Amino acid sequence: MASILRTTRSWVLVAVLSLLRLTSAQFCSFWSRDCIEPLAQTAVPFSFQPLFPDPITLFYGFDALSSGKGQGPMTKTAFWLGYQDRNINQYAIDTNRTTEIALRIGNLTGSPAGGNNGCDGLWSDHCTRDIKKTIQSTIFHLATTVDHYHNPLELALEHLMWNNPSLEPCPPQLFDVASIPVQNFARESLPQQNVTVMTPGSGYTPWQVWYIDDMTSHQQASQVALGIISRTPIYDNEPPHSPDDIQVELICVQAPQAPPSGSTSSDD
Repeated sequence: MASILRTTRSWVLVAVLSLLRLTSAQFCSFWSRDCIEPLAQTAVPFSFQPLFPDPITLFYGFDALSSGKGQGPMTKTAFWLGYQDRNINQYAIDTNRTTEIALRIGNLTGSPAGGNNGCDGLWSDHCTRDIKKTIQSTIFHLATTVDHYHNPLELALEHLMWNNPSLEPCPPQLFDVASIPVQNFARESLPQQNVTVMTPGSGYTPWQVWYIDDMTSHQQASQVALGIISRTPIYDNEPPHSPDDIQVELICVQAPQAPPSGSTSSDD
């Protein structure tokens, strides 16, 4: 009888420990930068050929607190990509390149629609072209004048945020934000035509996580997130011959309308 009780207790202990591990694995603290439990999330597929023959999906989501580290509200924001990481067009690799994605949030409202992955409906195709050309020209200038750099899109966006150029058909506050998180996710190399691709993300393995002060869930739900993707020759290679050698795509997304930030359960 005692042996049966010991065996039963052992199985109960194993079951409890397994349940605790499962609960822990499924819980994500608001303050953890390793994961996110989005209050609102969206996923938008887009084309990024020729390197990726199949569509790529941009995932963007946020959580919220009615009272963050100070007295005001705060949101926790994250993004990542989903794609067929083993289906890469190696024939598109003709030089050493790096591919990056950035996500800009703040002071931009409207409804994504139309061409260029929803961006033309926010402003116009003229503005979209100007944004892409400005980023291409900035990267080209840096690639042909800077001796050493690792992430050309990140460097170019830092330059644009510092100078905040005026693009007449576009919102004046386009580059007037505190930060634009950037993630390098593909690196091409010759002569083997190899591509090192980052593992697709998820809510438990987001690529970038950051916090926005004085932002409620309602406010962030009304914001449009601008995704910027670039594919650029890297510094230890022959520099691009013109801005057109730099591939830039834009994606405009908006998370679903969320309940007021005070209703979120993420208050740990």
